[in-house]
Amino acid sequence: WCSVYFIHWNSWPKSKSSFALKFKYSSDLSQLGLRQIASSRYSFGFYGAKLCSVLNVVIGGGFAVVNVVVVGQILAAVSNYSMPLAVGCVIIAVISYVISIFGFALIHTFEKYSWIMTFILLIILMGEVGNKVDASLPAEGTSLEVAGSFLSFMAICFSSSSGWCSMAADYYCNYPATTKSWKIFFLTLFGISIPTIFTTAIGSCLGNAAITNGAANPILSEAYEDHGLGGLLRESYHPMGFSKFCLVLLVFSVLGNNIAINYSSGLSLQLLGHYFHAIPRFIWSFLNALVIAVLAIAGREHLSLIVSNFVSLLGYWTISFTFILLVEDKWFRRNEGYDLNVWDVPGKLPWGVAAVVALLAGYLGGGVPGMSQTWYVGPIALKFGPYGGDVGIFLSGAITLLVYPPARWYERKVTHR
Repeated sequence: WCSVYFIHWNSWPKSKSSFALKFKYSSDLSQLGLRQIASSRYSFGFYGAKLCSVLNVVIGGGFAVVNVVVVGQILAAVSNYSMPLAVGCVIIAVISYVISIFGFALIHTFEKYSWIMTFILLIILMGEVGNKVDASLPAEGTSLEVAGSFLSFMAICFSSSSGWCSMAADYYCNYPATTKSWKIFFLTLFGISIPTIFTTAIGSCLGNAAITNGAANPILSEAYEDHGLGGLLRESYHPMGFSKFCLVLLVFSVLGNNIAINYSSGLSLQLLGHYFHAIPRFIWSFLNALVIAVLAIAGREHLSLIVSNFVSLLGYWTISFTFILLVEDKWFRRNEGYDLNVWDVPGKLPWGVAAVVALLAGYLGGGVPGMSQTWYVGPIALKFGPYGGDVGIFLSGAITLLVYPPARWYERKVTHR
């Protein structure tokens, strides 16, 4: 839950003029000044990028649903479980939407400081639960099954971070055009990897205390079994008055993610085409928040299934999306750069056939046979035992790298775009 946006510690723009309006050409993808999905048009084309827009909204919606349900559980725990889960879901959905419609400046300010409070709360949580963790407990299953479980866990961790691949530039568009590429790279790397590793480690410890070592900690085990993550956190912090105070503050940590999701999803929907531009972003964000709230209320009793069955699916497309933009930038456009005057002109952008084919090849040829989900385990994943080992992300990335370069080379040869 720590906000990944401490990467913006020095990002307030020296000039609010769009770099895309000041320069016709740019040789660096990180300096386009465009939103992330708009940038993808230089690989996927005007029409292929519509697919990216839809997938980006789906990704954000998936994470937001999980966040909303967690907040519903937290607020229910604060009320001694007298508040229905659905009410908590509605509360967080409304607050997230209201903040998101005020634009980048407010979002930036909120994200810039909110992580500090969350970091302190999680440090306290580590101190409260640390003595209940038994790291000596052995893994269950054969060595191959343990390896498969580890791969599936890594797939979920990767997917939860790679979701930013399709929206990161939404929050870089006001950077000074002179910002070094290496600086953006390392700020992004540290801004995503440090919070992800930190919170994943804490989550693993909580899981150890409440589930793996549940017999030694029956209160935590029963709280998680009966009331989910909200109940587990309520019993983890103590004394009870302080626990409820911490839970209320933790709600704001979830806000950080949902605000960004509503903001970026509204932009992605506008980028579906020229007619979609005419509808203000706050309307698209409202519709997105409404759908998220409905889905969260409908699936509020099945949070763990949502996480394990949906979130890990996201990495199969985000890794392909990232590799396609990377190859386009560092190989095909390393000399010619980007004509920023044609970002919204379908006839002058690439066809996008190569990118779409590479994306589908990576997903269908690598993601499907390599995935390990509750409802489906691919033939390659089955090599790691009956529960499988999720290698779909690695296969998707490899196939995309094999397909896109020759396909894009041929597309450029035929179309000269």
